[in-house]
Amino acid sequence: MKFNLNQQDLQQALSYFQGVIEKRNTLPILSNVLLDASNSKLTITATDLDLIFVHQIKNIEVIEEGKTTTTLSFFYDIVRKLSSGKKINLSLSDKSKLQLESEKSIFNLNCINPSEFPLTDENFNDNEFSINSKQLLKLLNKCKFSVSNDETRHYVSGIYFHQTEVEDKNYLINVNFLFQMMKLDII
Repeated sequence: MKFNLNQQDLQQALSYFQGVIEKRNTLPILSNVLLDASNSKLTITATDLDLIFVHQIKNIEVIEEGKTTTTLSFFYDIVRKLSSGKKINLSLSDKSKLQLESEKSIFNLNCINPSEFPLTDENFNDNEFSINSKQLLKLLNKCKFSVSNDETRHYVSGIYFHQTEVEDKNYLINVNFLFQMMKLDII
């Protein structure tokens, strides 16, 4: 794996992941982000086993396709301290070292095999839909009373979204463990 990209693009992307990855994990792989360079884009993925966050940086220079994982905290700290707007070269020197070069700086980051990264086999793009932000906020405000704040009862602390078609119209249906069921027209 070998690719080049702009420092600002990578720093902005990595900053999104700071809230997903917890500092103290029992599994070392959960402190890592999955980097997948292919088709002129870098796909970065992080998970805490409850949430999967995926971000793509497009129009990068991919010299050799590949994937690896590296620790987000070290990776982000290094990238944000580099000169703003400069080109960063990343290459996988062997299976366990990711080399980061920018200007006169060279860093070697430890990696874990990407096959150990916990991902589901779901294709996330198949479940994609668009909704007006005001309509989504209205939907969430109407059902937030039924979400439990008790962390010991995590099975009632979320909202389930399901998209379906009824009479050639798209509806977003929110079902929160049978507490409430409502439909919102999102055409």
